[in-house]
Amino acid sequence: MIDTANTSVLFVCTGNIFRSMTAEYALKNLLGERSDVYVHSAGLVDAPHDVVDFVSDYLQRKGIDVCRHVPRKITADILHSSTVAVAMDVSHQQEIARGYGVQLPLFNEMAYNEGTSMLDVWEVVPDWRNNEAAAREYGHSLMDKIFSGMPRLLERLSEFSLPRV
Repeated sequence: MIDTANTSVLFVCTGNIFRSMTAEYALKNLLGERSDVYVHSAGLVDAPHDVVDFVSDYLQRKGIDVCRHVPRKITADILHSSTVAVAMDVSHQQEIARGYGVQLPLFNEMAYNEGTSMLDVWEVVPDWRNNEAAAREYGHSLMDKIFSGMPRLLERLSEFSLPRV
């Protein structure tokens, strides 16, 4: 494992209640008691959102309580105070590049050497609000992938440091 002392890792998605939040808590879970890595997450939109049940239930089964999670919108300060920032989706990567002039790696790029997006549930299950079983199945499979990829992402942190401004 690389030396990650004094590293700040930021995960970015749309609303900060599913993908980036799961990645934040998955890395915190992997790191355990280590305090040399600060892990956080943010979303591109600032809208009132609640963590949906299938997400909180999944994380609860892993011993992770997200009831106090407060979604937050990314800012230049949040982004530029991070050593490494990771986009969960190509659209997040593009919006950060347009808005902040920084090219972020994708989660799948870091964890799996894939240049693919981790799609949100509504992109895979358009009727997700009325099709709870399909939403839960897709959501859990995506969260499984996030947790499974986290050890490799951690090993590769030094390859993806954020350009300093």
